[in-house]
Amino acid sequence: MPTSKVVLLMTIIPLLVTAFSISVLADSSSIPEWVKNNAKWWSEGSISEGEYLKSLEYLITNGIINIPQKIEVTAAQSSLTDNERAQFFIVHFSNGLIEKPFTVSTFSKFESTSSQSKGTELYKFPMYYFKDKPEFYLEGLPSMDKKDLYRGIDRWMTRGATLSPFDVDIDVIAGDSTVIQTWSYSNCQPTAYGTYLQDVINFYQYSGQEKSEIRDRVAFSCTALSLKVP
Repeated sequence: MPTSKVVLLMTIIPLLVTAFSISVLADSSSIPEWVKNNAKWWSEGSISEGEYLKSLEYLITNGIINIPQKIEVTAAQSSLTDNERAQFFIVHFSNGLIEKPFTVSTFSKFESTSSQSKGTELYKFPMYYFKDKPEFYLEGLPSMDKKDLYRGIDRWMTRGATLSPFDVDIDVIAGDSTVIQTWSYSNCQPTAYGTYLQDVINFYQYSGQEKSEIRDRVAFSCTALSLKVP
């Protein structure tokens, strides 16, 4: 079938149910019986798409079906500037991951998770369910400024049972460097870590470049969580 006809068919069919319902309510007798039969036969595979397309073209040409105008719905644009809305995270590790506190400001993703997210539709979104154990993960591009984190993960891989839990504070920062909120996790320990290649080119890239990139992700489990607002 010619490309133009395929495009027309793809355009018409999603609108067909609405168009038919409007036309039938207005004047059921205006739709020829053979057109109704064609719809049934096409759905059953008794006639080709080309034959069915001709019946649709007949309805449009003779004004029996009026194709409704496309309606676009867009969300209201936010009036917030980049300086007023969240732009990046700053993560503070203290009390035990390594011998001294340290800060990392190059994580691209922070997500507070919950085992409840595996249940109902409501909890499939990334959020913390209050009755659950606080868990979260951090993801980004492996970088030199994360070396203290990697050293800490190595310590927990080899001596985790003998180490004391630590605290993690995650600041959500606006474009003007103002702290909007802080996720304050207490008595944490790393539960998983991995480095991997993200090579789906049309997937959002942290580097901002349209090419594959190496990422890493570390997951934590804690005993307490509070949300602090300055």
